[in-house]
Amino acid sequence: MTLKPLGDSAWLVEFPNDTPLEQVLGLVAALNKHYPNGVKDVVSSFASVAVHFDSVKGLKIHDWIEAVMADAPLFEMPAAKSVEIPVCYNGPDLQEVAMLLDLSIEELIELHSAAVYTVAAVGFSPGFPYLSGLPERLNLPRRKTPRLAVPAGSVAIAGGQAGIYPFTSPGGWHVLGRTAKTLFDPDDVQPAVLQPGDQVRFTAVQELDFPELGVIEPVAPTGRWIEVIQPGAMTTVQDLGRPGYEASGVSPGGAADRQALRTANLLVGNAENAAALEICLSGPLLKFHADATVAWVDGIGKSQRVASGGVLDFLKLTSGVRAYLAVAGGLRVPEVLGSAATDLSAGFGGFYGRKLQAGDHLQIGEAGRLPGGTNWHVGRTNRAARIELRFLPGVQEGWFSDEARQRFRSELYQLSPKSDRMGARLCGDKLDLETPREMISQPVACGSVQVPPDGQPIVLLAGRQTIGGYPQIGHVISVDLPKLARAWPGTWLNFREVTWNEAQQLKQHEKRDYAWLRAGLELLK
Repeated sequence: MTLKPLGDSAWLVEFPNDTPLEQVLGLVAALNKHYPNGVKDVVSSFASVAVHFDSVKGLKIHDWIEAVMADAPLFEMPAAKSVEIPVCYNGPDLQEVAMLLDLSIEELIELHSAAVYTVAAVGFSPGFPYLSGLPERLNLPRRKTPRLAVPAGSVAIAGGQAGIYPFTSPGGWHVLGRTAKTLFDPDDVQPAVLQPGDQVRFTAVQELDFPELGVIEPVAPTGRWIEVIQPGAMTTVQDLGRPGYEASGVSPGGAADRQALRTANLLVGNAENAAALEICLSGPLLKFHADATVAWVDGIGKSQRVASGGVLDFLKLTSGVRAYLAVAGGLRVPEVLGSAATDLSAGFGGFYGRKLQAGDHLQIGEAGRLPGGTNWHVGRTNRAARIELRFLPGVQEGWFSDEARQRFRSELYQLSPKSDRMGARLCGDKLDLETPREMISQPVACGSVQVPPDGQPIVLLAGRQTIGGYPQIGHVISVDLPKLARAWPGTWLNFREVTWNEAQQLKQHEKRDYAWLRAGLELLK
């Protein structure tokens, strides 16, 4: 086992690729028995375990992991369960897969359903199980062209594994059939039905009995509320995210620009984690049905009072591609897994799991003590044509050619319009591996710089997946991620390497700056 940094906010334990799954899961069980303050998640994937933390005590957490690893002979495999999955084998790829493997459809179904599978990892999307145990005869590479939407419940195979899509999502696996079994329940304490180590059997059925899904009607507003007249391009309810559920495949999510959301909330007397609006590209047109105080953070953050019946127009952003609107008292939406953040890919959290639409009504909580006066603001530099991102070497940096590593540190990259909350896609010189090789999926972190086969890097942002299968050449440090989250498409950027200790010092400085901001705003109350 080796222990190395996964950026500046996680540690990664790597096992040899041929390590039995029982040993990996045994370490997870040992780590989960009792972990120190600051640890947010313990996530496993095949032959690796990540420990995510949110503090400036990374070295103490490192020492704790080493102490647990020293008791490796004492690792005990956690209790596993057996789960039967009924499958209707009528998938769109069934016939093609049978032809490619020179099997009849009956033989294909028999091979797939006779095997006993083990959940090796949960990731990609909430509750998605990576299943080992696929018969060698059914080994196929992924589809050349991924589908934009694979239906929820699809049972699929690819790359020597089987899997089940809990939600409708993009995917490049071969779909053999579909199940009606629910694999993820965000209202459950343990939301993912399948956990690493569980045993799975597929049973062929002729038809499926899908549960009826009731239509959720928005609750009529009461008390203090805001009416959405126009929603803007992409306006969602966000807070600082939902840590603690990455082992179930749930992205921590939350605001892409955590600095801006924290600042907006502080300007109106809210807790830093209060639910607010994240606005992308163009903002909303809002009518207030109560007196309120709001703070808009877009380059410069400033609060203002709005009278009942007033309309605020945020249709044009002036600085960053994202801005944040906090309302004194916070937005009142049901919390899911301990957070109000919207998870768009899974469709839960925030305002009914989706972006805002015209006609939506947002409840406002009761405001606390507000900073007084209006002749003040907080701010940062305006829109930049070029930004610098400081980074730590990636877990797989050694896989890349010398030329690629040098290029990553010296060349300019441009932010692609295809970027989203999951990741910032960059355009520039191709980054090649020294030797082509397959990678076993492992945990990723916000800031991980993945390089897919086309050689164009992707920096993972707040809506990232929990595990990934592309090599990581670097990790953008935490304090620089907001710069990337607010950058417009077309922005040029360069990478500059720093040390892990420097990254920790910068986190300390950020912590100090927010302490000063809180103290100053308290004096204005």
